Amino acid sequence: MKTVLDAIDPRTALTILGPSKAKIRGGDASGEAGAVWPERMLRARANVLAKSKVDSGGLRPAWLRYNGNFYRNVGGALKEAAESGRLLILSGGYGILRADEPISYYDRKLRLDDWPSGVLEDAVIEEARRIGATKVITFVSASADYAKLVRRIPWSSTEIEGVLATIDFHGGGAQVEVPRRLAQAFGAWWHRSPSDYPPGLVTEVLT
Repeated sequence: MKTVLDAIDPRTALTILGPSKAKIRGGDASGEAGAVWPERMLRARANVLAKSKVDSGGLRPAWLRYNGNFYRNVGGALKEAAESGRLLILSGGYGILRADEPISYYDRKLRLDDWPSGVLEDAVIEEARRIGATKVITFVSASADYAKLVRRIPWSSTEIEGVLATIDFHGGGAQVEVPRRLAQAFGAWWHRSPSDYPPGLVTEVLT
């Protein structure tokens, strides 16, 4: 299967993944999430977290907090991407997370109305510029607010190209199958193995 992903080096792009409702509790990471983000986003994040269910039972790096079907199926590509320093995770409670940010256990789905207009969009663009990425690749479900957020980033007014990777799947068990296939797609892209892309992978260049 040929896609626009074939021409994009994952080691130079900025990658964005969605979170999962299933999370691992507890943790022993040190530090504080958010210290490196713009003040505008930190204020918005604090407001959202104040309205969310947050467990103060310990911190874990964001990429190790989630335990849904994507994260259980993604394999070693996730660790490599997290260690590259070029991976973001979208979050209903935290907004935008760097993969290594220590976060609490929380329960909140992303609702775009929770966040002031432009706060999350600007954070993505600023992060891409900070690491020198000219491509931003997002792997999320097509129907969730996570995809809506990425689509409404004003890519055409920047020097950065956005690509959205989703799964076209209409059978039963979508809540399991879609994240499993997204994990397969991300792993195939990260390992530069296009023959391993799953059925139903759709890539969209955002403008």
